[in-house]
This record gives sequence, C-alpha cells and structure tokens, in this order.
Amino acid sequence: MRAPLLLAALLVLTGAPGLAAAQGLDRSALEQLFGEPVTTSATGKPQRASDVPVAMDIITAAQIRRSGAHDIPGVLARYTTLDVMRFTPDDYAVGVRGYATPNVPRLLVLVDGRQVYLDDYGRTLWSAIPVQLSEIRQIEVVRGPNSALFGFNAAAGVINIVTWDPGYDRVNTVVLRGGSGAYGELSGVATTPLPGNGGLRISTGLRRQDRFAHGYASADDRVDPANAQVASTATFGLGGAVRAGLDASYVTTRTGQVDTNFISRNQAEVWSLRGRITADTGQGLIDASVYHNGFGYRIAGTPAWQQGTTVIELSDTIKVGAAHTLRPFVQYRRNELQESAAWTFAGGLVSGSPVGVGYQVASVGGMWNWALADSLESTVALRYDRLWLHGRGYDGPGQPFSDADYNRRGFGTLAWNAALVWKPGPLDSVRLSAARGIQPPTLLDLGMRVNFGSFVSGGSPFAPTTVVDDYEIGYRRRLERLATDLDLTAFTQANRALSSTLDGQALVLPPAVAVPTLVPVSLGTSHVAGVEVGVTTHPGPQLEVGLKYRGAFTSGRLMPAYIEYQRASPRHIATAHVGWTHGNWEADLFARYGSSAAGYRMSATGIALVTVKDCVSASARVAYRITPKLIVALEGDDVLQARQAQGIGTLVERRVYLSLRADF
Repeated sequence: MRAPLLLAALLVLTGAPGLAAAQGLDRSALEQLFGEPVTTSATGKPQRASDVPVAMDIITAAQIRRSGAHDIPGVLARYTTLDVMRFTPDDYAVGVRGYATPNVPRLLVLVDGRQVYLDDYGRTLWSAIPVQLSEIRQIEVVRGPNSALFGFNAAAGVINIVTWDPGYDRVNTVVLRGGSGAYGELSGVATTPLPGNGGLRISTGLRRQDRFAHGYASADDRVDPANAQVASTATFGLGGAVRAGLDASYVTTRTGQVDTNFISRNQAEVWSLRGRITADTGQGLIDASVYHNGFGYRIAGTPAWQQGTTVIELSDTIKVGAAHTLRPFVQYRRNELQESAAWTFAGGLVSGSPVGVGYQVASVGGMWNWALADSLESTVALRYDRLWLHGRGYDGPGQPFSDADYNRRGFGTLAWNAALVWKPGPLDSVRLSAARGIQPPTLLDLGMRVNFGSFVSGGSPFAPTTVVDDYEIGYRRRLERLATDLDLTAFTQANRALSSTLDGQALVLPPAVAVPTLVPVSLGTSHVAGVEVGVTTHPGPQLEVGLKYRGAFTSGRLMPAYIEYQRASPRHIATAHVGWTHGNWEADLFARYGSSAAGYRMSATGIALVTVKDCVSASARVAYRITPKLIVALEGDDVLQARQAQGIGTLVERRVYLSLRADF
C-alpha cells in the first residue's frame, strides 16, 4: 500500500485529522480498502459508513447510474424512504420523517459542503442544483436533525452531494437522453490535471421537457420546464500540506412550481463562487472557506426579488491523545432579500416602496468525539447562533410593522447533537442519539408582502422559530452468511412552534392596518414517532435485493391554517429494488408505496384541502454495455399507469427514455 494511502487509512480508523479530512482525500482508494464509503457528513470528521453515530443512507455513484433517474429527487425516491413529493415534472418537496409541505424549509442540501438551498423560502429548487448526475460520487443522507454541525435548515436532516475530487478522479463523461414528454438532455463532465496533485473539472447540462398534461387548477400557470447549468471545480496544492480549492457555478431554470398553494410560472437564475483552503498543521487540520450564492427570481414573468447569501467558515480538527478528536468552528453568515419595484407594483401593496429584509448571524460551536473503549464511542456537538435582523421599506401608513421593528430585533438559538455507539462485535453496532434542530424563519416569513385584494399576506419580524427535539435508537448488522445488511432505527420527535409561514392567521386587523393582514404565527407543537427498516441482500453474485420501510405517525393539535403539516407526508412509505447483472447486461426494477397525504391547493372556488390516495409507483432500467466505456439504456418512470396522483400537484405521467452514456 502506498504510504500516503496507509496514513490516510490510519487517520480514518483513529479519527485523527490530516489527509483523511483534507480536500486531497482519495475517497476511491479508501473505499476500496475498507469495502464501504467514507463520509464526513455525520460528525465533520472522516468516518467509515458503518461507524457513523447517525441514521444515514449513502447512495453510491454506481447506484445513481443504475437508477435510471435524470434528477436527484428521482434517485432519492428509488433508494430511500424520504418524503419525495412530486408536484410537476421538475418540482419536488423532499422531507425527512414527515411535514413535507411545498417549499419545505426543514432539509439542508449541500454540494461538497456548500449550501444549495435558497434562503427565500428556505427551500431547495432541485432543478437549480449545479451538478450533473455523472459527476456525483455519492449522496449522503442524514436522517435526523444536525443543526449543531451544519446550522440553518438542518432541523430535520441533511443531504450532502459529494462530487468526484478532480485531484484524484479523472471523470470524463457525456450523456445523451431523449424520451416521451419531449424530454431532451445533453450533459457532460470533463477533468484535467493541475499542478500540485490537483485537477480541474468542468460540467454542463441542458434539459427541457413538456409539462404534465393533467391535474391543473384554473389559477395555475402552465409551463414547460427547462434548465441550463455550468459549473467548475479546481483543487491544487500550495506546497507542503496546504491545499486550495475554487468552485463556480451558474444555473438558469424555468419551472412550473407549487408556490405556496398554487402552481406558478417561475424563472430563476442561481450563481455561486467559493474559495477554500486547508492546512494540515501541528495544531490540527485547519479548514477555511468563503462563498457567495446569488439568486434572481421571476414569478409569472415579473421580477420578484433578488437574494444573496455570504458565508465565511473556519474550523480546526484536532487529535488530542489517542481517544479524543475535537473540532471547534466559527461561522459568519449574511443573508439579504430585496424586493423589486416591478413586484411591488404587480402585487398592489399597501406601501409603494419595495422592501428589503436580511440578517447577520455569528455562530460558534464544536464537536467532541471520544473513544471511551475499543467498542464504545461518544460524539457530542454544540452550536450557538446569534441573529441580528434588519429591514427597510416597511415604514408607511397602514403597515403592521416598521423599519424600527426589524432593526431592533435579534435573538439567539442553541442546537446540539449527542450520540453513543457501541459495537458488541465486528459485524454489528447499537446507537443511542439525541438532537435539537433549529429552523429559524425564512426571509419571506420575515418580510414578504403580497396583496390579495381583501387581505394581505405578509411576513413578520416576530415570526416563530421552530425547534425540533429528536431521540433515536438504532441497530446495524452485517449477516455475512446471507450477504445481508440490516439497518433498524426507532425515533420520536417533537416539533415546537411550527410556523404558519405565508398562510398565517389574520392577527393584524383594521384600524391598525388598511386591510386584514396575515402574518406567520406559531401553530403549536406536533409530535412524530416512527421506525425505519432497511435490508439489502445478495442472493447470488448477479442479484441484489433491497427493501426499506418508514413509518412516521404524527399527532398534536395545531391551529388551523392553509398549511397541512401533519398530513403533508404519507404515514407509510416502502421501497423495493431488484438489480440484476449478467455479462454486459444490467436490469433494475424499483417500486415505491406511499399511503395517503393531503395539502392545500388553489381551486376555482378558492383554496381547498386536496387528499391524495395511497399509491404504488414503479420505475425500471435495462442497459447494455456496448463497450467497456459505452452504455445504452432504456429507462422508464412511473411505468404502472399512464398518469397518477402522487401529490397535491399535477398528475404524474408515465415517461420512457433512451439514454447513451460514454466515458472517456
């Protein structure tokens, strides 16, 4: 074994900093060495997947390729029991353990550690993620709060999309896909080496498709989705144990999105720039990064708002003795949302001036991993966030709040994670964990204002902060004789101060305001308890079978509002996968069951509660390897029915694709 790889392997096994956590980590070599993925998404330090102290799914590059999916939510729907609610061909709500409302703000989504969720609704616009499926080496899904390590939006879980490292992985791929619904896709990834054991990767993709034909309401704005993406990642050495990285991306997307309660025609531009440097020093592995995300948004053709996020992060991973790993960190974040003058006029707002709202957050925290014994390990993380709010444009007659209300507002939050992992034998582990996740108000909850004629829907500087308390017990076992992996988790969770978001109660009434004004309020507390079961087995060298089930049972009495938290997600979700390989042939079949769900939609007579019945969907892929680097595949989405109600959006259609993938 090469000396650097041996050192990295020892660092992963012992939890020490250094090569194992640096940007230059050769994940592919370590994965081959250990026979399983290596991840940093659980604690911030590198760990084998079997050692992580959280409930986690890791979807590999091979699974992504064999999924036959053409977007990330499609991959998640096939391999996990996350709440994947599809509203239009490219608009999804993805949640963890329930509460998957449109524009769900509970799930943090990252690409290589950089947030790609949008702070306006606190949502993820999946068609605007600047990554091609062929450049992803694994998708790491943390099921449960992880705000102590990752901050905002990690109140329910984290998805970290890890791409291939251009310093080690020479990924060169072109994908051509076409199919029913006038679907067309051309994407590519190219990598070239750089000095200092570095590399440069450039990726791009073009996609378009027809909208679904059925399930629209009279208020919906129909649109054919399309997007274009380009991104680049460079890593290089600066001498010694110092490495640097630069990322840049740009996406433009046209989408028909479930926006609050109705489907609207949206156009978004999203861009990002990040710089990062790591240094392996005698004082630990120091990791510093700064990035800026920009976002411009149009609703029904009208410029609505622009939003920007700047984040500065600094951490140090330190090995103290043989048993302790510490990772202190600090973070500064600045978020700004500026309403456009055109949107102010189109919205017919009470005040004629566009508003701007934002906040600054200073965060400090740390992670402590302690190997109490060879078979017993604890992990504790703590994070404190201090937020200072600011706003402008709110002064004026008939307004519920003033600029002073915003500029005097500030508050602090405390998040934590704690876990104990016991390994009674080399093939099994038991996990006990507890966590507190924090979901602060979104920018629109804080400052949005839209006139609906007889009332105004608006934000509030006093919008509630949701707190999620989660307790879990988990068990993993490898059954070698049966070539089977078993993963069991039981959880209970309290969601306190669930926000009514933009569908609040009319709590501010004339004469204090010109018309009744809806503002976000706390709807109360909801509890959810459930189980997650996963089994993967290999009956033979050519066959793999995977079965997963998640039950999430909500309870609690919430104030009435036009947001249906407790029935937004199915109580029962089950997935099944059968994969077969023979020579140059590959075949994969996926099935997914979801019990009934409900949510509010705009109708001809107003806003109505829509209930979706139990449904079973299936997807399939058959592929033939023409040469070792050329694969042709026939893929099908939702093949059981011509159209099906899978959520409160439009009816999902059966679509069939033919794809050609070339690796160079």
